[in-house]
Amino acid sequence: MTAERLLGEMDRHSLQRAVLVQRGSIYGFDNRYVCDSAARYPQRLAAVCAIDATAGDAVSAVRRWVRGSGAAGIRLMELIRGSDLSWLDSLTARAVWREADTLKVPVCVHFFPWNRTAGLTALKAILTELPELRVVIDHFSNMNVQAGPPDYGVDGLLQDVAQFAGVHTKFTTIPLGRLRAAGIDAAPIVARVVELFGPERVMWGSDITQTPGTYDYMVDLGRKAVRSLSRSIQEMLLSGTAQALYGAKWS
Repeated sequence: MTAERLLGEMDRHSLQRAVLVQRGSIYGFDNRYVCDSAARYPQRLAAVCAIDATAGDAVSAVRRWVRGSGAAGIRLMELIRGSDLSWLDSLTARAVWREADTLKVPVCVHFFPWNRTAGLTALKAILTELPELRVVIDHFSNMNVQAGPPDYGVDGLLQDVAQFAGVHTKFTTIPLGRLRAAGIDAAPIVARVVELFGPERVMWGSDITQTPGTYDYMVDLGRKAVRSLSRSIQEMLLSGTAQALYGAKWS
């Protein structure tokens, strides 16, 4: 998925802008392609860079990608299943969080089912120390979206971090695709999350290149998932939230 191919896919759906989130499992922490692509198409693309928060140069890496390469945000995630939470919460990781707070850039975090409980618990502690942080929790935090009404998997762990005004969440093809495969309507689940966070803190993401399926399929999932909401809320979820969080250079 080159930047040019993505722009072509976007054009077919009349999508003006996108945020490129570094896929750490492919290129690791070498963020040059997403940053170079955003620099080539500055009116349409922004970059979010993966940071190894266990590395000794993690803080300087944040500065290099954000100040030097123009990244609009950073991302932290586990790359090896079963590893500890040092990538999220350690002395080095806390320094990364503080640097992101200083630079006023959002931090995207990805929790898997096996580290979600520990991860959200640690995130709450980090937010207690740095309550002004802007955070994006990917993939609905991998909550149990098939849990059914009335909460659809929205639990106390997610509610605890949602109390912090800078915490956002992203719904993507990963949970939406699982719901469609199970024959479950995603719309009431999205509505429940919007009720908790507010529309200005919820956004859609395609997860293109990471998740199987065409871009057409991903866009269709996103649009149908918000169909029960008002037009203004749909626009916020599908574009406005991401624009407000990542699009300072587009203003």
